[in-house]
Amino acid sequence: MSTDANRKTAIAMIEKMSQGVIDETLLAPDVSWWVPGRGAVSKQDFISLAGAFHSICKTPVTMTITGITAENDRVAVEANAQATLINNKHYRNTYHFLFQFEKGKIKLAKEYNDTQHVTDTIGDLLTNKT
Repeated sequence: MSTDANRKTAIAMIEKMSQGVIDETLLAPDVSWWVPGRGAVSKQDFISLAGAFHSICKTPVTMTITGITAENDRVAVEANAQATLINNKHYRNTYHFLFQFEKGKIKLAKEYNDTQHVTDTIGDLLTNKT
């Protein structure tokens, strides 16, 4: 696929994630998704993690793309996310996604974010101290 097609797919992935949906049609069957604190996880594990995150949100997550760089089979996306959580804390995090493509599908994703902010905002939800 072309660099432009990969760029459009990366944008579509971020837009779907903002809606609380992981669009599996954009992912290779054996996609690997790297997340801070967990390392590489399978597609099913990532879908479960994303669902768990959305379940602790009181308001929809909005994810705004602030920058994109695309070259060959790699697309880097910078984005800001925000939501109000069920513990009434405001989740406002900055993300960097690196997507690697194979045959027009996301084959590898690496997700970087402010892990201290995650701890500060959802840590009590993870330990059931709401």
